[in-house]
Amino acid sequence: MVKFAHLADCHLGGWKIPEMESLSLATFEKAIEACVDEKVDFVLIAGDFFDNALPSIDTLKLAALKLKELKEKGIRCYIIAGSHDYSASGKTFLDVLENAGLCKNVSNNSEGDLNIIEDTDVIIAGISGKKVGMEQEVIRGLNSPDLSKFGNKLKILMLHTTIAGSEPNDMMKSIGASEIPGGFDYYALGHIHKVFNRNIDGKLIVYPGPLYPNNFSELEELGNGKFVIAEYSDGKVIVELQNILLRETKTIEINAEGKGPEIVTSEIMGAMKKDGIAERIILLRVAGTLSRGKTSDVDFNEIKKEFERQKGHCLLRNISKLESPEFKTSVKVEASNMEDIEKEVINKNQPLVKTDFDGLMMELLKGFDIEKMEGETSSTFESRLREGISRILGIGEMI
Repeated sequence: MVKFAHLADCHLGGWKIPEMESLSLATFEKAIEACVDEKVDFVLIAGDFFDNALPSIDTLKLAALKLKELKEKGIRCYIIAGSHDYSASGKTFLDVLENAGLCKNVSNNSEGDLNIIEDTDVIIAGISGKKVGMEQEVIRGLNSPDLSKFGNKLKILMLHTTIAGSEPNDMMKSIGASEIPGGFDYYALGHIHKVFNRNIDGKLIVYPGPLYPNNFSELEELGNGKFVIAEYSDGKVIVELQNILLRETKTIEINAEGKGPEIVTSEIMGAMKKDGIAERIILLRVAGTLSRGKTSDVDFNEIKKEFERQKGHCLLRNISKLESPEFKTSVKVEASNMEDIEKEVINKNQPLVKTDFDGLMMELLKGFDIEKMEGETSSTFESRLREGISRILGIGEMI
């Protein structure tokens, strides 16, 4: 029997809220501890181990420490890059971890034959994920290998892509199961942030879901971290989903329609006191058009103080559908391309701001439409962005 763990979409370093990032990292630590306790033979990490190609030093240190613990216990780790920790140059910090002997990067990104890695009890191949699904053309260009020479060894293909039938929405590009190489016992997938375990065209396609939810909506849907532990015996793979719950998540929904800001504030405070929020992650969703005032008149500072008094873990709010009657408007747009749409929206909203600044707005939109360059740090990118906006506004350097 061969026993292994399958992790994906860890996105270490992805949360910018310290309380949430600490949970994300703690979940990774718990997963590694579970792998050790379960005495797995090896661990698969199917892409997006880090949230970007240049993780912070603290994130990298923790990742290296936990992978070192696996190595010391004799547990191998196989990994591929995902669309987040992959760069166009092919450079990735996964190579640093591999060179330190902490994991084996099994990614193969050239068309043609798969690079097969053979170990004592398993053979593994993998393809990195790329931006906007570009890895799918690489996968389509692969030849199905002859795996018969490897006998009864467990055969695994690691991919970071979207398989048709698993798409969480219609916007994601997918590749058919029939288009990926055949003959493997287990297809260790990453990329889509949901649990998916299905036999398609004779191929066992498994997505364990993200190791920890990466945003507000994922916390609502998933609630906690997930990964898979699987066993291979007599030509069959048995998959068991593992859940890691370090903090409970609770959603508070408030209907603000036709209510004053002080009433909405009071209802939020009352809901927190009624339900109990100690040590919990609270997902606050407020929607509707206020009867008067601005959305900023809802006293979120006092709400945060009450949350802290009750010793909640983290308060996340979604007020994208909370509107003020003073600024509620609808604009009918007839343009078809993005630049003309921007111009039309600006022109039709000029009466609201009582000034003529369409030219300035177009320049500002262009100023914000820059991309972070490969290898550029966040602070350097932010400085470049501020400098450009300062020039457009004709002011000194922005703080």
